[in-house]
This record gives sequence, structure tokens and C-alpha cells, in this order.
Amino acid sequence: MKQVIFYFQRNRPEVLLLFISACFLIWQLPALIFHPNDILLAGDGDGLKSYYCFFYHTHYDESLVHFSGMNYPHGEHYLFTDGFPPIAWIIQLLPFLKPYGIALIHLSLLLSLWLTPLFIYSVLKKFKTETWIAIVGSITLFLLQPQFPRLFSHLSLAYSIFFPLSWYLLIRYKESLASKKWMLVLIINQLFWYFMHPYLGFMITLFYGIHWFLHQFSNKLAWKGRVMDLIPVVFPVLFVQLFLKWTDHITDRPTNPYGFFEYQAHWKSIFLPPKGGLHQWMEQFISFEEFRWEGQAYVGFLTLLMLSIGLIYGIIYILRRQKQLNDLTRNLLVAFIAALFMLILSFGFPFNGNPGWLETLTFLKQFRALGRFSWPFFYVSGILGIVVLSVLYKQFSSLEKNPVRHYLSIVVVSILFSVQLFEAWNLLAIPKSFTTNLFDHKLLNKEEKALIKICEKGTNRAILPLPWFHIGSEIYGKEASAETLRNSFLLSAHTGTPLYAVMMGRSSKKQTVDYFHSLGTENTSVQRHLNKLWIFRSQNSTLYDEDEQLIFNKARSIYKNHFGELRLYQKLPADQESKRKFKQIVFDDFDDQKKWGGQINYTKFRGLIENYNTLLTLDSSQVKPGCWYEISFDYFPDWTKPIDNVCYLEYIDPKTKEVRWFYGRSVGSYTGIQNNSIKVKIRFKSQEFPCKYNCFLRGSGKNIFFEVDKLRVRELLN
Repeated sequence: MKQVIFYFQRNRPEVLLLFISACFLIWQLPALIFHPNDILLAGDGDGLKSYYCFFYHTHYDESLVHFSGMNYPHGEHYLFTDGFPPIAWIIQLLPFLKPYGIALIHLSLLLSLWLTPLFIYSVLKKFKTETWIAIVGSITLFLLQPQFPRLFSHLSLAYSIFFPLSWYLLIRYKESLASKKWMLVLIINQLFWYFMHPYLGFMITLFYGIHWFLHQFSNKLAWKGRVMDLIPVVFPVLFVQLFLKWTDHITDRPTNPYGFFEYQAHWKSIFLPPKGGLHQWMEQFISFEEFRWEGQAYVGFLTLLMLSIGLIYGIIYILRRQKQLNDLTRNLLVAFIAALFMLILSFGFPFNGNPGWLETLTFLKQFRALGRFSWPFFYVSGILGIVVLSVLYKQFSSLEKNPVRHYLSIVVVSILFSVQLFEAWNLLAIPKSFTTNLFDHKLLNKEEKALIKICEKGTNRAILPLPWFHIGSEIYGKEASAETLRNSFLLSAHTGTPLYAVMMGRSSKKQTVDYFHSLGTENTSVQRHLNKLWIFRSQNSTLYDEDEQLIFNKARSIYKNHFGELRLYQKLPADQESKRKFKQIVFDDFDDQKKWGGQINYTKFRGLIENYNTLLTLDSSQVKPGCWYEISFDYFPDWTKPIDNVCYLEYIDPKTKEVRWFYGRSVGSYTGIQNNSIKVKIRFKSQEFPCKYNCFLRGSGKNIFFEVDKLRVRELLN
């Protein structure tokens, strides 16, 4: 008992900080603490996908690295699923933990949140920060940290402890004169974060690497020390690459994923508040159009103020050159410069102006959300700001010289921290309620259980959700509604039946093309893969008539309720689609220079994705009311860029003259993939009154050209 009391007395600041963090978490996230297995922090998107992959892998996969829940019949390497691999592997090795898997994810996230202020405080104390300032400062940085929103969306990126812990371990490694024990700790720590999420591991490695490079300018280091310090930087990267080479047999993963030039940080997302009253006032004078959520890492008013003061002090020091920097100050400045380099990278420099340079650093293209690399700068600049504040406080608060100045300094520092707390609290958005754990069978409703029971009885090999979705090839792709994703994951997780669909990181190009072909009418011989598949359609979903509705119509209904409908795919002997007759009403091979002018390039229509490219106009004399039509054309993309173009249909109301869009689909989601083009096929039913129609293409890609050829419009006669 005496030892416990002595421990608490010796570590009172740390114990107090842990107590405050625990109180905050209990206050703000009570359901997560007291019912960790009953809720989900994210009920859609990437968060729900991570839960599903984790659940399916721990319950149905025997292999540690092969995931069979999606991309049937191929499956996927588990590191590309974003499914908390370290936790999943623990459960696979200790199967009695399966019922508590979701709880283990939540408890690991809670542990990260709980310990984050402690490691921020520990780093601050390494730089001789005043204790009470270090305690309050660590709390304010914790509340303001940019990873908090990830807790309710992209969960595996929400481990805010990853950087404060890694920086603290690096400091301990330096203090121990590069001992082998701390070197091993650095390596194990990086590997853990690499396997939890590659971004977290690579950010640590990049910080360590720049930190090592900057220290090479010192004359005090021996060559042996320089080489030893490089081992914790190089070894984790090599280990992960060798692990993937040994366990991953896919050779045609995307090399140019979308987002590198889109998901970047901007100086406004770092140095200006992303919302709140001050943000609204600034919007009157400053455009926030460049702001991207991926790049949000607002450092706060206090950090900006202290960095400005620190810069002034630095200039004075350089001009006067009074004395040498001590080791603590030098190490802090090195860390700041390393984080500053990472911030500049998060802005896209130098690749925005020199995109060709990426071809020499192809691995960097895989980290497409560059904005996330601003996170280390948030922590380092925030800690540097608090250290500067502590130095100023010590200089101006000498109690012996002037008691009034001492108390005045406490008041000023408290006011500054209050401003940062106020900013953090305004940016802190915690949902009032969370999604019920849909992977717990006891928490499902009767209709969900009934559909699961029917699906379990069948011998079908996989489930094809309609609308179908494929997210992951970065070349072709089709998204689905939140309802479709939720219901598909629920049905697959409770039946152990894999999904004939994809929502993962870097899927094989060949597997993707085969999947798209199997769903299209252009390749009917490939549709044999759909035999013995469950067809599941959510109750409120809308299907595209050119492929999804055709598949649905070919399937025989087995069971239906308010949750959704199960059908069994079967290719009928009398295939109505193969006997359908058409009447062509428009054909354009784009050889009329007079009609198209400068938009013709070698008898093809040529356009810029960012423009409104009108390909077709149909008037009331060409289109009958209430009839079915098919528009088709060959689309030739720039294969070096993402297919970021959308095909739209609109009609003009003859009475009001209003333009109304009634169809929109990404070009990269059509099933007619060919060797050098995509066959776009659109089916629509005309309005019940005569009107004018336009078909046009538009996307968000900048300075990307595409071409179109062989445009035709046909009326479906039966």
C-alpha cells in the first residue's frame, strides 16, 4: 500500500492528467465505455467497411492474411481492407475473444485517446516545460487534435496517440545514446502502426528519416552512430515491403490512385479555423474553396501566437549570436523543421508544379491523401508553442522580484489557454447517438433476422448486392448508397457468405475488369459467374436500367420483406434481352467539322473533363413521350489519369423552361470495358410529355482530355 501511495505522490501530474482524460471520455463517450460491444462509432462509409472486414475475417477466415469477405471468388490481402489487422490477428490466435471483437476495437481507441494527453505531457516535460502549463497544454492540444473527427468516420486513422508516443520514444532513444533496447522499441512501434494503417507508420518513418538527415550536419556524431540511427528508419519499411512481397501475389494493383493532387492540405486548413464564428466572419473576405477535409489540421490561435513570438526571438538570436543553442532547444528545432518539411509535402510541393517527378518516387503516389501528412506538424508546432509559452512565463513570473507580475503571468497564460480550449470545444463534434452494433445478432430486428435465416438455408456461393458497387480499383468504380452498404455487410457478416462486390484499397485491375464484364450485357458469356449467387436488393434502392435492372429481372424472387429482397440469379432459356428489337434514330461518328468545329480531333469528339461537354440534343420530334431509349457511345479516356467524368441526362420543361437533371452516372462505372475504350450505354424512359433532352459529360478533373466516338440513339421497341 505504501508503494502505491509513494507512486501516486511521485507521479501526481501524470495521475492527475490521466484522471482528467478519463473524466472527459466518460462525460463525452459514456456508451463507448460502458457498452463497447453494443454500438458502432460509424454506421456507414469507410468506418462501417472496417468493422465488416474485421468481423468477417475473425469469424470466417482461417488465413491470417487472406480475406474472403469481398471480391468473390478472389478475395483480397487483409492489409488492403483497413480492418485493424493487429487486433484481428490477436483474435484469430485467441478465438475465445471473437464475441468481444467490436469491444476490443473500441477499447483500443479509448486507450489511445486516454493516453494521448499523457504522452504529449511527457514530451513537453522532456523540454523542461512548467508542470502546470504542460498539463493544461496537453489537454488543449488533445481536444484540438485533427484526428478526433476520424473517430466517427475512418476509425483506424483515429489513433491520436501514434505521433506523441512515437516522438517520445525517439527522444528516449536519443537520451539512451541509441541503445539497442530503444532501437527495438522504435522498430516494433513503427511496425505496429504500419499494420494498423500504412499512413500512420509511414508518417512516423518519414519524421524519423528527416530527423536523422538533419542531425547529419552535426560534427559530434561518429560514423557508427550515424549508421545505427538509420536502422530504425530503414528496417520497418523494408520489413513491410518484404512481408507484402511474400504474402501478396497480385501484380497489377493501381499505380496511379486518385487523390494525390486533390486530397491535399492548404495553408488555410492549417492556420485558419475550419468553422465557428471567426470562420464565418473570415468567409466575407477570404474564399475557403481550397479547403479539403483530408488536410484539416488547424493548429490554433495560441500556437500561431507563440510561433510568431518564437520567430521574433529566433531572429534576435541570429542577429546577436550571443551563445550556442543547448541540446534541448536544438532537438526541438530539428523536430519542428522535420514536421515543417512534412507540412510542405502535405501542400503537394514540389509535385503540383512538377507532376513528372512522381515517376521517380512511385511509392509516394500510393499515399494519395497527402493532407494527412500535416498531422505531425500540428503536434510538433503545438508542443513548440507551449514550450515557448512556458519560457516566457518563467521569464516574467519571478515571484521574488515582483509578486504582482507573477500572478499577472498566471492570469495571462490562463486566458491564452482558455482561448485554445474555446476553439477546441467549438471544433469538437461528437454525435449524440451511435449506430446499434449490427454485427450482434441479438440487436437485430425481426425482419433482418428473417432474411438472414433464409440466406443461411441456401447453398449459394456469394451475394450480389443491387445496386452493385466496386470501390478500390482507382480506374473503374461504382459507389452504392449507405443503405445498400449497410444491408449487404449485415447479411454477409451473419451468414458467412462473401459479397460479389468490392470496397477496399487497391484491387487488381484484371479482377476488376472481369467483375465489370460479368455484370454487363456486352459480355453475356461471362455472366455464367452469376449463377448460384444470391441477388440482394435493399428495399428503397434505385437501379440503373442498362445493367442492374436487367440482372434483377433475370433473378427469381425467393423472399421479400421491408428490409429487402432475396432473389436467385438464373439465365432464362427465353432471354427477353437477346430478342429485343431496336430502332435507330441518331448516329454520329463526329466527322462533321462544320457541326462540331474545334471539338473534332481525328473524327472523334474531344473535350476537357472540367467543361460541360454536350454530346447530344434530342427534340420532341425525335423522342416519343413515355417510351424507352438507349444512348451509347465509345469513351476514350486518358489512361494515365483517373476516369473522373460523369454522364448526365437532362430535360427542359416545355412550360416552365426549367432544366432538370434526371440521370447521372460515372463513366468509370459502366460495364462495357474494352481494350482502349469504355462502351457507355444509357437506358432511360422519356417523360410523359413532349420535351427537349440533352446528354452531356462533366467531371472535376483539371486539364484532362477525353474523346468520344460512335454516338447513337435507339428506341427500344419491345
